[in-house]
Amino acid sequence: MCAVKDARRGAKGKKAAAGLEPEVFGQIADRLAARADDIALFTETGCSFEAWLHWEALAACRGAGWTAEPRPAYAKVGVAGSREHADLLVFDPATGRRVLVELAMIQDWRTNSWIASLNGDTDRLKRCPAAGLQVILAASLASPIEVNDTWRGWLGMSAIWPQPTQLVRAIPLGNVGEMLLKGWTIPAG
Repeated sequence: MCAVKDARRGAKGKKAAAGLEPEVFGQIADRLAARADDIALFTETGCSFEAWLHWEALAACRGAGWTAEPRPAYAKVGVAGSREHADLLVFDPATGRRVLVELAMIQDWRTNSWIASLNGDTDRLKRCPAAGLQVILAASLASPIEVNDTWRGWLGMSAIWPQPTQLVRAIPLGNVGEMLLKGWTIPAG
């Protein structure tokens, strides 16, 4: 069983004290796991489907009973003077917890062009006075992600991927591939 699911089943007192990040990751991961066939199809095209992931994440969070806002301004959560936008702002009305989410996808066909974008997401979340969650979906039809030397080399160039996390979900993709979803909690800055 995934560590994320265990975290969501904690005692009520612990759940209220813990951050919302593991729960948000779990909801997004559950929704994307249920859509693995679609993700395999999209990966096969070589085209980006990142916008679709953002809408799926929004639907997953709303389905959990949370308020979810697409493309919230960083200025709205306290980054003075920022004109940048995150991918999602999730608010749990039952507990008052909120989390800002940056969600990215990388796949076989995108080579290493996404490294600067991933690092930008990490840097923006670190500046934010609200709690942050960076989620990366890596999708490959050719092999599992972390046993492939090319993937390991690319991912090692990003600032966040080498960092340890318990927010991990691996799902088979196609005949021999893998969809690897990882999340990192970025503490409020």
